[in-house]
Amino acid sequence: MKIRFATLEDIPALVELGRRFHGLTRFRAYHFNAPRLTEQLTVLVRSQQGSHCFFVAEDSAGLPVGALIGCIERHMFSDQPIASIVQFVALPERRLGGAGLRLLTAFRRWAENRGAFELCAGVNSGVELAKMDRMLKRLGFRQTGGNYALSLGVVCPDPEIDGRVGK
Repeated sequence: MKIRFATLEDIPALVELGRRFHGLTRFRAYHFNAPRLTEQLTVLVRSQQGSHCFFVAEDSAGLPVGALIGCIERHMFSDQPIASIVQFVALPERRLGGAGLRLLTAFRRWAENRGAFELCAGVNSGVELAKMDRMLKRLGFRQTGGNYALSLGVVCPDPEIDGRVGK
């Protein structure tokens, strides 16, 4: 398995990876907008020389099986840079093959090379929370809080989905 920076040529496969991730998580309650995702990924690929990075895990056939988007920024109260994971996904059948761990390792190196004081990871997919907790703690992360979501009862515009977060 190879970890590398995403390219424009990866975007169609990454949109499909995103569609699959979307359907497996609590985010399936949200309408999936493939053109918007394509646009957002294109911007990220073109701007990853600055404050963002976009890594792809590819299998032996060169197909994306995972991705990690990260950024480096400063808190409002400090000049020290921190690195944060914006989006992190690995196909379930490829997680044991090390896609997730290798993506995290690449992100850590990227953050260290930019002088990050801290690396932050949030988990908000709603699936396999205990596994993610164990993996992150094994890698030296400590829990500092949690993620919360409050459904406002708005029906999702996608008729194929029930439309309520948390069901």
